[in-house]
Amino acid sequence: MAGQNKDSGDRTEKPTPKRLRDARKDGDVHKSRELTSTALVLAWLLMLMLGMPYMRARLQTLFDITLGGLNQPFGQALHQVGLATLEAFLWLTVPLLLGAMAIGVMVEFLQVGPVFAPKKLKPDASRMNPVEGMKRLFSQENVVEVLKAIAKSALLIGLFAWVLFSLIGQFVKLPYASPEAMGEAHWVAVKRLATGVIFVFFFVSVLDAFYQRYAFTKKMKMSRRDIRQELKDNEGDPMIKGRRRQLHQEWSQQNTLAGVRKASVVVTNPTHLAIAIRYELGEDDLPMIVAKGEDYEAALIRQAAEEAGVPIMRNVTLARSLYEKVEVDQYLPSDFFEAVAELLRWAESIRESRDGK
Repeated sequence: MAGQNKDSGDRTEKPTPKRLRDARKDGDVHKSRELTSTALVLAWLLMLMLGMPYMRARLQTLFDITLGGLNQPFGQALHQVGLATLEAFLWLTVPLLLGAMAIGVMVEFLQVGPVFAPKKLKPDASRMNPVEGMKRLFSQENVVEVLKAIAKSALLIGLFAWVLFSLIGQFVKLPYASPEAMGEAHWVAVKRLATGVIFVFFFVSVLDAFYQRYAFTKKMKMSRRDIRQELKDNEGDPMIKGRRRQLHQEWSQQNTLAGVRKASVVVTNPTHLAIAIRYELGEDDLPMIVAKGEDYEAALIRQAAEEAGVPIMRNVTLARSLYEKVEVDQYLPSDFFEAVAELLRWAESIRESRDGK
């Protein structure tokens, strides 16, 4: 019993395909949130860079409307500026939100494929349990998430400090520079920060993807007892399967022996093969194989033939050819007619001499 308990708790075996399929049905799949975050950050930056001319034009239009409202009555200007602000806000944010949503869905789909798990939508009473909540709070998954957040924050702070110190000499001179130079300096800083942020997110997401795969595989591991139980559930109890196999063999042997008792002659190898042939003039169109067997089954066929008084002849070549080329309940091909006809005549003569005695 102790060995079984230890085996059931020692999950050292890789998960079976069935276990992975069941986990997928429950919505339990491995995916990296960091990879999705990286894709979203990259998508945001690309959309901002590509949409910069459009955004500048929208903001310029909003500024023009706002400045033009200074010479209008307050109520009219408020209505006009408010509508323009709302329109500019929608046109600047909705495309970005929809684009980010599409990118997020696409990245999630590429990671895990189509997953439909209504079980995830059902309320779980265990989530209301404060004890279980504390266990989840200090679980390995949450600890890893906290460590990832700390590492990412440290890398981003270090990146910001590096960009700041690398450009501090230029920033000091900005009060004395032209507006174009100020814009260029800020643009250089933004590009360096964006490149560094993408690198940090990508680095963390690659590590997280490997870790999530490792953690998921470890979580799905099974003990040998689990695998045996799964096989039993899928294919049935081995004892029941063995009993069914035994009953099938007994039924097959009974049918074989019944065919032997009705046979006209049995040809043997002499010990490894036995083939029972039946031909009754006026009843059968052609000679037919009614039973054949090898080794143990051959011995049963010979025993049944002896008990039923069926003549037995040793013919190694004919026995091998019949066993290999003709199946049970099949008529003999024409190639065997001459040899089998002689065999049947011999069997008939044996029966006649025996009946005569």
